[in-house]
Amino acid sequence: MPGPIPVIETRGSPYEVGRRIGVAARDAIHDMHRQALSEYGERWETLLQESRPFQEKTQIHLPKVMLELQGCATGAEIPFDDLFLLGVEELLYDEVRSSGDPARAPDLNLATERGKGCSDLAAAPPATRDGHIWLAHNNDLGISAADQLFVTRFRVDGEPEILGVTVGGIFISVGMNSAGLGLTGNQLNANDSRIGVPRLYIVRDILVQTDLDRALASALLPERASSYNNIISSGDGRIVNVEGSAGAVALTWSSETGGVVAHTNHYLDPEMLVFEADPENIAMSASRCARALDYARKYHGVIDFEICQRFVRDHVYAPWSVCKHAGQSVTVFSTLIDLTTRQMWLARGNPCVNDFELYSC
Repeated sequence: MPGPIPVIETRGSPYEVGRRIGVAARDAIHDMHRQALSEYGERWETLLQESRPFQEKTQIHLPKVMLELQGCATGAEIPFDDLFLLGVEELLYDEVRSSGDPARAPDLNLATERGKGCSDLAAAPPATRDGHIWLAHNNDLGISAADQLFVTRFRVDGEPEILGVTVGGIFISVGMNSAGLGLTGNQLNANDSRIGVPRLYIVRDILVQTDLDRALASALLPERASSYNNIISSGDGRIVNVEGSAGAVALTWSSETGGVVAHTNHYLDPEMLVFEADPENIAMSASRCARALDYARKYHGVIDFEICQRFVRDHVYAPWSVCKHAGQSVTVFSTLIDLTTRQMWLARGNPCVNDFELYSC
């Protein structure tokens, strides 16, 4: 049985926070770097060149993120350009480079291997039993990512404290902050990805905001390269599902859906369906989404810790179940968040066989 996810705690200037993360997560970051160099081979140098315009956009719009990355590269002792590229999924998944050029379009089987899977159920009153805001999230990645996970607790001078689940200590997957914001969500495959600020770095900026309106503005940055499906929650009881692409977005507020938001890894809003770049693989996401919607309907009004825990352990529709055990990606961690009390429970690996550890912000 895997042990708890290791914790990194730091505060200070953006550069110093990044440097300390790099030192603490050095082995994991080196593993990620070696894997990338092995996978991409000679293409890596080309990708580094293609990532430069993404760096320029990020420097303009998110300079503090760039300082953190520079500090992290120093602490981890790897080239900054390489660390930055590790977070540019738009290039690593061939989304931007293949745009408009059928000869360079990614092979669907390759995209399936590299794709992430995430299942989410988010609930606010009147959908919850205790009046709290509950978030449940399973994260599916390649099995090697299980050894690269950290709980990173950090505060940059003048900003709220962030408690996040990260890959390599620096790349935030989900989390919450001391201002009462929570963020979970799902990878999407859009056909309009472009040069811009990478979606992974926008996640960092969303979580440093002090209220939901500012967090939403961050998610909708006009210069974004692409977008996740970002589920942004606030301690004041609001949840908004931001189903985005590079140039379009559909917003769904929990107040419009009885207090519940459910989502996985494909577009749901009718106006966003034209941006789906991977229609042949929707079935793997749709099965998990169906279960999330089942829970939203069946347990409306009584959603709490126990219901959220039951959801993330669900095996209906296996092997494409919410708790995923087989395939190119498996559930590497599970998160339950009570945003009202700012408590987060994490299970490393499949939550059906591993215990949850409690963290607070």
